[in-house]
Amino acid sequence: MLFSTEVSYSKILTVLSLSMFCAMLGIGIIAPVLPLYAKRLGASGLAIGMIIGSFSFSRTGGMIVSGELAERMNRKVLLLSGLAFYALASVAYTFAATTEGLIAIRIGHGIGSAMVVPITMAIGAEVAPKGKEGVFFGSLQGALFLGVGTGPLLSGLLAETIGFNAPFYAMTALTVLSMVLVFRFLPGNLSSGRGSEAFCGLRSVFHGILTDHEMLIVFFFQFCSAMSRGVLVMMIPLLASEIRLSLSEIGFVVSLNSLSTGLLQRVSGRLADNLHKHRLILVGGLISAVTLLGLPNLRTLLSLSIASVAFGVGHAFASPSLAAMAASRGKTYGSGRIMGLFNIAFSLGMTTGPVLVGMLLDHTGKGIPFYFLSVMLLLAAYPFFSLKEAG
Repeated sequence: MLFSTEVSYSKILTVLSLSMFCAMLGIGIIAPVLPLYAKRLGASGLAIGMIIGSFSFSRTGGMIVSGELAERMNRKVLLLSGLAFYALASVAYTFAATTEGLIAIRIGHGIGSAMVVPITMAIGAEVAPKGKEGVFFGSLQGALFLGVGTGPLLSGLLAETIGFNAPFYAMTALTVLSMVLVFRFLPGNLSSGRGSEAFCGLRSVFHGILTDHEMLIVFFFQFCSAMSRGVLVMMIPLLASEIRLSLSEIGFVVSLNSLSTGLLQRVSGRLADNLHKHRLILVGGLISAVTLLGLPNLRTLLSLSIASVAFGVGHAFASPSLAAMAASRGKTYGSGRIMGLFNIAFSLGMTTGPVLVGMLLDHTGKGIPFYFLSVMLLLAAYPFFSLKEAG
């Protein structure tokens, strides 16, 4: 462990959480206006999809590289570099004149993201005291989801009262604030801190993970949970539009999901440090799966809001435990690599889910995609039942 004192641990956790919140708040702020911005540039439906998807595509590829760099370079420098990409992309959005230019900016933004979240979690995997991994990652991921959830609520207000480009300028300011916090308060000696086994090559690392039963089920659950979350974000607006909810009401319902997840992360993390992590993941998976089963039949603002919160609660139960279990392998495979792969599983799920469900919607009934995802989550949760007595 890089830092053993309670003061150092608390300081690093505070700085990383505040930085994560500011960076994710910036992303949340531009989310509602980005499709409209693309439409102003004359983007077709396919082009808008490419603009949205290019971020996740470059982020996924970038995390493979950033995870390896985290084993070889100073992590504070890498984190500042990622935030610098964020800041440049934030400004560049306002200068985009073509669809192609906007796609290029999104690719750069995704690369920056690949150097922020995984590196932050890799630092957490190294500095979190033994027995407090759950509350540490609960705090980090709580900051992430609170930022993502709060952003859309502020976006409309900024765009309507200041101007359409205001959310992009706000993202720039928040990213710069994150850079200042990291530069000023995060300790500089954040090297990899890896164990001797982590010096092995990538091929050996992947072989080790592929034969590590516990990591495989962690990554599979992370993937399925992200698939469901991505679909929820896509489908709630569509379901809400059928019952003629306003745009502000739709934004409110979508934000409830991330806000409920964020608010409960630290509580769930503390539970993960004192109870069996496998049980919390199992409970979280069951809550999310049941919510998905009922979602196609909801027809009011209240019922959709309750479903959004319920899914957020399920995700909050599982998320810190999953991250803590992945972090426990940091000394074996390298914390940068393992947390990079952990986030890649999430990114792939967020990308795959909406595409897969979109295909199902074109060829099946409206309820089938939700039933499919519910079954996938139950299958992903089942292995944790047999591991429930493990530490």
